[in-house]
Amino acid sequence: MELVINILILAAVGYLLGSINSAILVSKLTMGYDIRTKGSGNAGLTNAYRCMGTGRTLLVLVGDVAKAAIALYIGGMLMGPMGELIAGAFVILGHVFPLYFGFKGGKGVLVGATMVAMFDWRIVLILLAVFILLVGVTKWVSLGSVVGAAMFPFLTYFFYRDIPMFVMTAAMAAAVIYMHRSNIVRMLHGEENKFTLHSGHK
Repeated sequence: MELVINILILAAVGYLLGSINSAILVSKLTMGYDIRTKGSGNAGLTNAYRCMGTGRTLLVLVGDVAKAAIALYIGGMLMGPMGELIAGAFVILGHVFPLYFGFKGGKGVLVGATMVAMFDWRIVLILLAVFILLVGVTKWVSLGSVVGAAMFPFLTYFFYRDIPMFVMTAAMAAAVIYMHRSNIVRMLHGEENKFTLHSGHK
């Protein structure tokens, strides 16, 4: 019974924290519009940078990292590594389908990266290297994100040899990849936006 209660607590805490979407809040409070109506229409870090510039994007970065870090800290306190994964999964779910913003949020890459960084430094270093390599070569942030998400469950299994943890991380990866389905189509047609260090905000 205690296990079930802890899982429910982590699910609720993770989802409610994840639903606090920093990109939407920053755009509404400082720009007077909803970031989901601009650029790619995504409430995530890349679109925030393109539409709002560096300063406001740093606020988005801090907010999304903080909510993931808090959730994972609580998860680790209650249930160790599995608790971190449970809390992390629901933070991503809340970020992608935010309760407070009509269930339309971001793609969960930054939140997921924070979760991985707190979960296991070895995994995050491998994924970061792959991400930087792919984005550096192709200029497609989405490609680095999708490949990184796909690798995550397999790296988790490699280091932990735990089937439940593999299933949990595979579900997270599937959610992130699903949110990038339109990007995948554009990449296949060579039409995906290229990342540049220059934002569109003046």
